[in-house]
Amino acid sequence: MAQNVYSLNIVGYVNVPLATGFNLIANPLDNGTNDLNSLFPNAGFGDTVYQYSGGTFSSSTYFGSWSPDLTTLPGQGIFYAAGGPMTNTFVGNVLTGNLTNNLPAGFSIVSSQVPISDTLENLQLPANFGDTVYYYRSGAYVSSTYFGTWSPDLSPAIGESFWIAAGSAITWWRVFNP
Repeated sequence: MAQNVYSLNIVGYVNVPLATGFNLIANPLDNGTNDLNSLFPNAGFGDTVYQYSGGTFSSSTYFGSWSPDLTTLPGQGIFYAAGGPMTNTFVGNVLTGNLTNNLPAGFSIVSSQVPISDTLENLQLPANFGDTVYYYRSGAYVSSTYFGTWSPDLSPAIGESFWIAAGSAITWWRVFNP
Protein backbone atom coordinates (compact mmCIF):
# COMPACT_ATOMS: atom_id res chain seq x y z
CA MET A 1 0.00 0.00 0.00
CA ALA A 2 1.51 3.33 -1.08
CA GLN A 3 1.47 6.17 1.37
CA ASN A 4 2.43 9.82 0.90
CA VAL A 5 3.17 9.51 -2.81
CA TYR A 6 3.88 12.89 -4.37
CA SER A 7 4.74 13.93 -7.88
CA LEU A 8 6.40 17.13 -9.00
CA ASN A 9 5.51 16.47 -12.64
CA ILE A 10 2.37 17.34 -14.54
CA VAL A 11 2.08 14.72 -17.26
CA GLY A 12 -0.36 15.01 -20.10
CA TYR A 13 -1.04 14.90 -23.79
CA VAL A 14 -2.05 17.44 -26.43
CA ASN A 15 -3.71 16.64 -29.76
CA VAL A 16 -2.64 19.06 -32.50
CA PRO A 17 -4.53 18.88 -35.81
CA LEU A 18 -2.48 19.33 -38.97
CA ALA A 19 -3.90 20.33 -42.33
CA THR A 20 -2.52 19.17 -45.66
CA GLY A 21 0.38 21.46 -46.52
CA PHE A 22 2.24 23.82 -44.22
CA ASN A 23 1.43 24.19 -40.51
CA LEU A 24 3.23 26.38 -37.93
CA ILE A 25 3.24 24.15 -34.87
CA ALA A 26 5.09 23.66 -31.61
CA ASN A 27 5.97 20.91 -29.19
CA PRO A 28 3.92 21.90 -26.10
CA LEU A 29 5.33 19.23 -23.72
CA ASP A 30 8.77 17.96 -22.70
CA ASN A 31 9.04 14.24 -23.47
CA GLY A 32 12.68 13.90 -22.41
CA THR A 33 14.29 13.63 -25.85
CA ASN A 34 12.06 16.00 -27.87
CA ASP A 35 13.43 14.57 -31.10
CA LEU A 36 11.29 14.20 -34.21
CA ASN A 37 11.18 10.39 -34.01
CA SER A 38 9.58 10.57 -30.56
CA LEU A 39 7.40 13.63 -31.28
CA PHE A 40 6.00 12.43 -34.64
CA PRO A 41 6.17 8.60 -34.66
CA ASN A 42 3.17 8.31 -36.98
CA ALA A 43 4.20 10.89 -39.55
CA GLY A 44 3.19 10.44 -43.16
CA PHE A 45 5.81 9.16 -45.58
CA GLY A 46 7.50 12.22 -47.09
CA ASP A 47 6.27 14.68 -44.43
CA THR A 48 8.91 17.36 -43.85
CA VAL A 49 9.79 19.59 -40.91
CA TYR A 50 11.52 22.94 -41.32
CA GLN A 51 13.31 24.66 -38.42
CA TYR A 52 14.44 28.27 -38.69
CA SER A 53 17.47 29.55 -36.79
CA GLY A 54 20.00 32.27 -37.46
CA GLY A 55 18.47 33.21 -40.79
CA THR A 56 18.52 29.73 -42.30
CA PHE A 57 16.23 26.71 -42.45
CA SER A 58 17.17 23.14 -41.51
CA SER A 59 14.90 20.38 -42.73
CA SER A 60 14.14 16.77 -41.95
CA THR A 61 11.99 14.33 -43.94
CA TYR A 62 10.15 11.23 -42.76
CA PHE A 63 10.92 8.03 -44.68
CA GLY A 64 10.03 5.49 -41.96
CA SER A 65 12.13 7.55 -39.54
CA TRP A 66 13.18 11.20 -39.48
CA SER A 67 16.45 12.08 -41.16
CA PRO A 68 18.11 13.95 -39.66
CA ASP A 69 16.38 13.48 -36.31
CA LEU A 70 16.15 17.14 -35.25
CA THR A 71 15.19 18.28 -31.74
CA THR A 72 12.30 20.65 -31.05
CA LEU A 73 12.01 21.95 -27.49
CA PRO A 74 8.95 23.57 -25.92
CA GLY A 75 9.15 27.28 -26.79
CA GLN A 76 10.51 26.63 -30.27
CA GLY A 77 8.42 26.35 -33.40
CA ILE A 78 8.56 24.52 -36.71
CA PHE A 79 6.90 24.45 -40.08
CA TYR A 80 5.41 20.99 -40.61
CA ALA A 81 4.60 20.13 -44.23
CA ALA A 82 2.00 17.35 -44.06
CA GLY A 83 1.12 15.22 -47.07
CA GLY A 84 -2.40 14.78 -45.72
CA PRO A 85 -4.54 15.85 -42.77
CA MET A 86 -3.65 14.23 -39.46
CA THR A 87 -3.70 14.77 -35.71
CA ASN A 88 -0.42 14.48 -33.84
CA THR A 89 -0.52 13.58 -30.14
CA PHE A 90 2.25 15.09 -28.03
CA VAL A 91 2.89 13.32 -24.71
CA GLY A 92 5.12 14.56 -21.91
CA ASN A 93 5.62 16.85 -18.94
CA VAL A 94 4.40 20.42 -18.61
CA LEU A 95 7.36 22.72 -17.95
CA THR A 96 7.05 24.50 -14.61
CA GLY A 97 9.06 26.93 -12.51
CA ASN A 98 11.13 29.79 -13.91
CA LEU A 99 10.99 29.50 -17.69
CA THR A 100 13.19 31.48 -20.09
CA ASN A 101 12.98 31.70 -23.88
CA ASN A 102 15.65 33.93 -25.44
CA LEU A 103 14.46 35.41 -28.74
CA PRO A 104 17.00 36.96 -31.10
CA ALA A 105 16.61 40.22 -32.99
CA GLY A 106 14.99 39.68 -36.37
CA PHE A 107 12.81 36.74 -37.32
CA SER A 108 12.36 33.54 -35.33
CA ILE A 109 9.66 30.88 -34.93
CA VAL A 110 8.57 30.56 -31.30
CA SER A 111 5.76 29.35 -29.06
CA SER A 112 4.67 29.46 -25.46
CA GLN A 113 6.71 27.12 -23.27
CA VAL A 114 3.56 26.16 -21.38
CA PRO A 115 0.51 24.50 -22.99
CA ILE A 116 -1.92 27.37 -22.52
CA SER A 117 -4.00 29.19 -25.12
CA ASP A 118 -4.32 32.83 -24.11
CA THR A 119 -3.62 36.29 -25.49
CA LEU A 120 -0.03 37.38 -26.09
CA GLU A 121 -0.47 39.91 -23.28
CA ASN A 122 -1.59 37.24 -20.80
CA LEU A 123 1.16 34.88 -22.00
CA GLN A 124 3.54 37.71 -21.02
CA LEU A 125 5.29 37.91 -24.40
CA PRO A 126 7.51 41.00 -24.06
CA ALA A 127 8.00 43.19 -27.08
CA ASN A 128 9.46 46.42 -28.35
CA PHE A 129 7.29 49.03 -30.03
CA GLY A 130 6.61 47.82 -33.59
CA ASP A 131 7.50 44.14 -33.03
CA THR A 132 5.12 41.93 -35.01
CA VAL A 133 4.00 38.31 -34.72
CA TYR A 134 2.70 36.33 -37.69
CA TYR A 135 0.43 33.30 -37.39
CA TYR A 136 0.02 30.96 -40.36
CA ARG A 137 -3.62 29.93 -40.33
CA SER A 138 -5.58 28.23 -43.11
CA GLY A 139 -2.88 28.97 -45.66
CA ALA A 140 -2.60 32.71 -44.91
CA TYR A 141 -0.76 34.94 -42.46
CA VAL A 142 -2.54 36.87 -39.70
CA SER A 143 -0.47 39.42 -37.79
CA SER A 144 -0.44 41.34 -34.52
CA THR A 145 1.83 44.33 -33.80
CA TYR A 146 2.97 45.73 -30.46
CA PHE A 147 2.10 49.42 -29.93
CA GLY A 148 2.31 49.43 -26.11
CA THR A 149 -0.23 46.59 -26.24
CA TRP A 150 -0.71 43.89 -28.86
CA SER A 151 -3.08 44.96 -31.63
CA PRO A 152 -5.05 42.84 -32.18
CA ASP A 153 -4.18 40.73 -29.13
CA LEU A 154 -4.52 37.30 -30.75
CA SER A 155 -4.27 33.99 -28.93
CA PRO A 156 -2.04 31.18 -30.15
CA ALA A 157 -3.61 27.75 -29.80
CA ILE A 158 -1.91 25.09 -27.69
CA GLY A 159 0.69 23.54 -29.97
CA GLU A 160 0.70 26.51 -32.37
CA SER A 161 3.86 28.49 -33.06
CA PHE A 162 4.31 31.84 -34.75
CA TRP A 163 6.91 34.03 -36.36
CA ILE A 164 8.09 37.03 -34.38
CA ALA A 165 9.92 39.93 -35.99
CA ALA A 166 11.73 41.55 -33.06
CA GLY A 167 13.57 44.86 -33.39
CA SER A 168 16.06 43.71 -30.75
CA ALA A 169 16.69 40.57 -28.73
CA ILE A 170 14.13 39.92 -26.02
CA THR A 171 13.84 37.43 -23.18
CA TRP A 172 10.42 35.83 -22.77
CA TRP A 173 10.32 34.61 -19.21
CA ARG A 174 7.60 33.66 -16.86
CA VAL A 175 7.07 31.78 -13.65
CA PHE A 176 4.63 28.91 -14.10
CA ASN A 177 3.67 27.02 -10.95
CA PRO A 178 0.10 25.73 -11.33
